[in-house]
Amino acid sequence: MAGLCGLDSQYDAFLFASICETDQNNLSVLSLLARQDVDPWQEAARLTNLSKAQAIQSFAATISQSKSEQWSLSEAIVLADRLIDLLPSHGRPSSAAPWAEDGIGGLTVWVVVGALFISIAISGNNMRNSTRESGEPINVVSKTAQADTVARSSSRIGAD
Repeated sequence: MAGLCGLDSQYDAFLFASICETDQNNLSVLSLLARQDVDPWQEAARLTNLSKAQAIQSFAATISQSKSEQWSLSEAIVLADRLIDLLPSHGRPSSAAPWAEDGIGGLTVWVVVGALFISIAISGNNMRNSTRESGEPINVVSKTAQADTVARSSSRIGAD
């Protein structure tokens, strides 16, 4: 799995798709490829560059060679046909985000942005309230500058 630092999310829909679900297990494309000691992202990129028919045949062979499950070649072709459609060049356009189909990704972004704005507003309000409670004027910088100016003026009076 040498390609982990260069993960490409355009393949997520394909790699995290379920191949087989049992009561105890969920076998994803990623798991299947990793169990065969194949880099999942490199394989997804390779399949993307093939024609759809070639990609289906190639991935069906990979599925049928799986040691964790046993599928006939015809079952593997049906599975591969469904899964290859999840690759950017064979199904949806490559410009579409993998999460764009269900709308959850956009909702998550807005929830995070909203939470950020709320936390900033609460933080600013708490800071303003703590300044008022301490009895210090809100414009502390100008009070310090005035005291410094008075100190300089009084030190010059005796120097003349």
